[in-house]
Amino acid sequence: MVEARTVDNQIADKSQWLSLRDACRLLNVSNTTLRQWADNGYLRVYRTPGGHRRFLRTDVDSFANAPEQAQEHGREDAIEGSALRKIRRRLSRNDVLQQPWYQSVEEEGKVRMRLFGRRLLSLLLQESGARRRRLELLEEAHLLGREYGTEMSERGVTLKDTIEAFVFFRTMVLDSTNPGTWAKIIEAADRVLVGMADSYEDTGEEPNKTTG
Repeated sequence: MVEARTVDNQIADKSQWLSLRDACRLLNVSNTTLRQWADNGYLRVYRTPGGHRRFLRTDVDSFANAPEQAQEHGREDAIEGSALRKIRRRLSRNDVLQQPWYQSVEEEGKVRMRLFGRRLLSLLLQESGARRRRLELLEEAHLLGREYGTEMSERGVTLKDTIEAFVFFRTMVLDSTNPGTWAKIIEAADRVLVGMADSYEDTGEEPNKTTG
């Protein structure tokens, strides 16, 4: 009951709340990034009767002074959301819908592709840190590629189409990220490709037979 009164008092005290613009200025981020952080629960948000977002000043101050790692997670979530939106937009375009690699996958397979995409995107955007963690990340990328390749092979999708689908996805990720991170993303993506090729070899489909 006391907590509820505290929240009510904070809402009533307008000086405790910041507008979207003011919060963005204090955190030095864009409107889109701040909305993403709020949607992911990093910052509490209150909506006025008119639908405008208000952010608790103490939350914004704490987040601004938080360790860089906490803010980095917020930035990664914003980048991930941006990449996903870009991929969805591209997948709705006719030139993509007509691609052989897209048409070769049944509807159930497309659902699985989306789930794989979410896992892969999170993996590619992870910060590797120490060398040991980097090696673990690359191994995880290879295993993920094997898993995806095995599933696509069992669905009758050729290695060529599977790779083209992945290259499309990788391009969208690179387009949504800072060029300074591209080397890390490409390194992990290459391990995914190797994993795919390994899985197709295990199932008996030779890479040089996928073009005919």
